Amino acid sequence: MKVSLLRKIIPDFLRVPAVIFLRKSGISTWFQNKLYAREAAVIKKGFHPTLSPASASKMKVLIVCAHYNHSEFLPGCVSSILSQTHTNWHLLIADDNSTDPVTTSELLVQSKRDPRIECIKLNENSGAYTARNTGVYASQNIDWTHVTFIDPDDVAHPNWLLHSLDVLAGREGSIRPYIRRFDIALKKPLQAYFGHCPTLHSRFAWERAGGFLSIRRSGDSELTLRLSHLSKDGLTVNVKSFEESIMCRHIPGSATHQDLTARKLMLEKRDDELKRMNISEMKITSPEITHFEKCSE
Repeated sequence: MKVSLLRKIIPDFLRVPAVIFLRKSGISTWFQNKLYAREAAVIKKGFHPTLSPASASKMKVLIVCAHYNHSEFLPGCVSSILSQTHTNWHLLIADDNSTDPVTTSELLVQSKRDPRIECIKLNENSGAYTARNTGVYASQNIDWTHVTFIDPDDVAHPNWLLHSLDVLAGREGSIRPYIRRFDIALKKPLQAYFGHCPTLHSRFAWERAGGFLSIRRSGDSELTLRLSHLSKDGLTVNVKSFEESIMCRHIPGSATHQDLTARKLMLEKRDDELKRMNISEMKITSPEITHFEKCSE
């Protein structure tokens, strides 16, 4: 039975709490891990590489990391970018006006590790999605072909970028990575799924969507929804990877029961809105960006 049908026959006040309960109890997570692993295996079986190493090397990936008070994790995240097998990238760290006093010095340390790394500091706290929009805007001088995002407390596998480019295979569109969530120490695996935040987009697909909505939560999931609707005209594709690409930290207390409920209802409402829109109406024509300064001593 499709989810859309369940939404029609089961009232929200019954359906949403049930879904949240199954998720929090671990029941749905167990089933999802099995389903996603099977889906990744099917994708791998049907994959036939067509992108030549020479073509891949010409593709410049802009990586935007929206940072807020996670300076203790940032060095590990940056190290994982420096270890990428695909070396044609540019990392822009967009600090969302962190309050941690060590942030400024840590940003400078990280930006000096490689010429391909730079950082900016937003003048006011605006949320991760506005910070990401601002990061892309601040990279106008970079001639990038693809853009992706990573959270500062996450760690990328060395083949993340190259694998994503290989599976996308030169097509216009977006590719969602297969990621695994761990405990805060990255020791205990908790959940495997196809992520939203580290999705890699071709420049055409990104500019067609226009960027993130200026919301505080689930902006990456909303973008995935919008890209799915935008691809219905065949100009772009939405695909998934099959290699584990990102190790994602689960930080306790980052999402409450109420947050999960509100986010699920928001995304369902947004999906209904997109179904009623024309393709031309789905683009965010004026993505929210905010004032920023380049990091300096």
